[in-house]
Amino acid sequence: MKRVAIITASDSGFLRQREDVSGLEIRKIMEENGYQVVHYVVLPDDRLRLGGEMKRLADENSVDVILTTGGTGFSPRDCTPEATLDVIWREAQGIPEAMRYISLQKTKRAMLSRGVAGIRGKTLIVNLPGSPKAVRECLGYIVSELAHGLDILHGEAQDCTAGKVLAICVSKEKGVQKKSVEEAMLIDNFGIAGDAHGGDWHRQVSLLSHDKIEAFRKRGAQVENGDFGENLVVQGIDFSALPVGTKLACNDVVLEMTQIGKECHHHCQIYHAMGDCIMPREGVFAKVLKGGKIKIGDTLQIV
Repeated sequence: MKRVAIITASDSGFLRQREDVSGLEIRKIMEENGYQVVHYVVLPDDRLRLGGEMKRLADENSVDVILTTGGTGFSPRDCTPEATLDVIWREAQGIPEAMRYISLQKTKRAMLSRGVAGIRGKTLIVNLPGSPKAVRECLGYIVSELAHGLDILHGEAQDCTAGKVLAICVSKEKGVQKKSVEEAMLIDNFGIAGDAHGGDWHRQVSLLSHDKIEAFRKRGAQVENGDFGENLVVQGIDFSALPVGTKLACNDVVLEMTQIGKECHHHCQIYHAMGDCIMPREGVFAKVLKGGKIKIGDTLQIV
């Protein structure tokens, strides 16, 4: 289990003049995603103290990731990014870029965030905003990918070009949950034999990453394979990170990705129960270039 430290930068929080709601929100999100919070502290907006605490935690190898909240704005006392840059060895610029991207969908003021991220030793340090709402938006957007980044940092990452087929799901009617089968026959330019979504169109087969389903389950979702309407559940590949046009091969079968995600016009039961559904953003669709048989346990390879 990956270990997390939370550092809140706040003069008023340090003086106990206000409750640290953002730090508690970080704890909640990380624990829901399978992390263990082993350290939590509220410090004043002091560059030396903040940087010293990050350095100590990283150098003692006591945590895998340090998440800070607060001190990333334009206030004269805001210094968390500077404290972070003082101690990291390498920047991880994509993480704050991704957080600003998702926040800009909500407000233009996201451009004013100065948060940074980087690596010291085997520890990843990420600056989050100071408000609970912004924490939920930003951390909720990046948390699913942090585990893979940490696996790479620790030399534990698996082969990202191949995955294992864990479930094959079909349904005879559209709009219903699919049921698992042991194997299936895929037909050229049609899809899976006996599945209602087969046909002469671009969404013949749907695929979903097992890792994304597991992360959703850790948030309390009671879901089984096929509940999202997916045909193939595969462990070890993040399909939503691949570009349209990617080819996937399994035995004699060759698929070509045609679409990432889909618009959900009528929210499903999962959405009504959880307030969220991963299929519209994590699910991908493909057409069958070459048919053949797929069974549970087979390897799916990125060509």
